[in-house]
Amino acid sequence: MTKMAPTSAAQLILFELEDRSQSHLIALYDLAPRFVFVSRDNDKEKVAKDKGELVTKDSFIKSVRREFAFRGRNYRLTVQPARIDRLSTAKKDDRAPGSGPDLVEVEIFPSEREQVVEQVVRRLAMDRSRLSLTGENRDKVQMRFSLYEIQRELRAVNHTLSIQDIRESLTILARSRIIISTGGSAEPGKKSRGQNLLESTAFPVLAIRSRPDLVDEDGGVEETYLEFNPLVSAAIRDLEFKPVSYAWLMKLKSPVSRWLYNRLSIEYDTADDDAKPVSISADEIIKNSGMNEWSRRRDTLRVVTSAVDALVDEGILDVADKEYTKVGKRIDAIDYVLTPSQKFLDQVRRGRRVQTTNIDLLKQIVGNAMRPDGFVPLKAGEAAEVRNKRAKRLADPSRTEQASLPLPKK
Repeated sequence: MTKMAPTSAAQLILFELEDRSQSHLIALYDLAPRFVFVSRDNDKEKVAKDKGELVTKDSFIKSVRREFAFRGRNYRLTVQPARIDRLSTAKKDDRAPGSGPDLVEVEIFPSEREQVVEQVVRRLAMDRSRLSLTGENRDKVQMRFSLYEIQRELRAVNHTLSIQDIRESLTILARSRIIISTGGSAEPGKKSRGQNLLESTAFPVLAIRSRPDLVDEDGGVEETYLEFNPLVSAAIRDLEFKPVSYAWLMKLKSPVSRWLYNRLSIEYDTADDDAKPVSISADEIIKNSGMNEWSRRRDTLRVVTSAVDALVDEGILDVADKEYTKVGKRIDAIDYVLTPSQKFLDQVRRGRRVQTTNIDLLKQIVGNAMRPDGFVPLKAGEAAEVRNKRAKRLADPSRTEQASLPLPKK
């Protein structure tokens, strides 16, 4: 593979963020239920299916197909499993004399582990000069880093994985295919033809190689190169991302809690200080987050309630009132009334200020208020000037109080 010279762009500079407690939310991509989570049922066969693991002999795992709603529209999602090699669990005595460890081919879906690793990759992508452009048209976003960097960042946020686990997670993300298509309007009576928005993997290009000249605790640094998928690259190009709390995302132990935090960050994006509570049903959370349903309804509802209450415990919500629907003595459904905390609303406001500043600065760079057709190249001196301008504007709240409209298309 020919190494291409890195190219910077205004949008890549504006994607950077010095505050390491923050991460960027790419709304549709991050709210799509792209991960398959393991159930806690005692049924071992069901757990194996939930994990999406199967030795590929005469059969294969069916793709996961889901529907979800986002901003008043219905979407369809298909997740196809990744095919990877793993060490066989066969006993050593069962192998031929002198043979090495056996590998078996398995199919597996991205799960909670991959969700956390992808979030860490996104956080590292926001470091200064981390991203560059590649491709014939310089429209693909690439990133270089080491596996040890991911491991170190995971430790910093109380998630521990081995280098091998990290490598496998990245491989699964690079091989599990995602298809997101529109399914028409979520409003009753409205119809529209769907179309594919994304048919790719999380990382369409992934290359890992050892660096023998650098040594870490595992005997070598793995330099990793990847490209983000077209939906993420387009969001960076069009500045369709906003800061959210990376610290909160990493503290929340449940993937359902993390999904709900992202959902609320979108819900309150335009809210003011007197933001009203949001009502959401357990069934809406179950469907749109992609969580597993337990064999007993009460167990499923208990998990949803625990995920909601975790946001209260972390100070994201002031209170989460619950309205129960019962059939006899059995709880059949729950509606939650979520009241955001001032701390959460302050976080949303900070994210909006960064987003507004980014849009205004790009308008100044291109010289008009229209969305540029592609990434806007910058020289090193120009990149430094953009960073300085943004830092000054963010340090002066009065200059970013007026919300800027998104960049209109040409």
